[in-house]
Amino acid sequence: MLRDDALRVVRTRRGARLVQDDAVLSVVLERPGPTHRVFDVLAAAIATLAAGPRCALLGFAAGGVMGPLRALGWRHPVDAVDRSLEGAKLYRRLAKGWGGEVRLDRDDALAWLARRRRRYDVVVEDLSIPSPRGVVKPAESFGRLPALVRRRLAPGGVAIANLLPLAGRSWRELVGPVAAPHRRAAVVLLDDYQNRLVLGGDRLPEARRVSRLLGAALRGIGSRMAGRLSVRTLEG
Repeated sequence: MLRDDALRVVRTRRGARLVQDDAVLSVVLERPGPTHRVFDVLAAAIATLAAGPRCALLGFAAGGVMGPLRALGWRHPVDAVDRSLEGAKLYRRLAKGWGGEVRLDRDDALAWLARRRRRYDVVVEDLSIPSPRGVVKPAESFGRLPALVRRRLAPGGVAIANLLPLAGRSWRELVGPVAAPHRRAAVVLLDDYQNRLVLGGDRLPEARRVSRLLGAALRGIGSRMAGRLSVRTLEG
């Protein structure tokens, strides 16, 4: 959830950043390409692991994943949801010529996904909320949402969750509830970021193959995130 009055737009040479407090929520580009941030890894996971074209994005902000995703050749529509549409205005302005079809709803992500009747080849959970300690994950990311995401996956579908550290909670405590609904799960560790990405699905490739796929995709768009991550299988 975004607090509209706390959002700032910072213009950059290649587009703009949507910032809340000290956290970069989105990097919006004027043309498809790498952001050199976590968004590139999320996009690479979508493009290489999704079994088909149906994508749901929980937590759109200003569409930081879209620049690298379109650069990777993903031309399919994206269904997205966010509690604020302030970031979407920035995205639509800068990505007008290349953004493709994004069907964005203003809603609570949990309620939105619960009402959906279609199943998705990939569901990305990239929710965050402001707190006195900075930007953190909402409680539903570790509560009802992981099981609901699992139910909304098509056969062979993949769930991708972008997790943030939380004071007083270990990574095991944060990752466990997100990975638990899935038959197979892995975690992506990022050298330069505290974030951890949790991947889940019935047919998720083994960690070494996931690492190769992500690395190849990131190198293909010239992202500096290539070679700056590792993938580990999560044991049940």
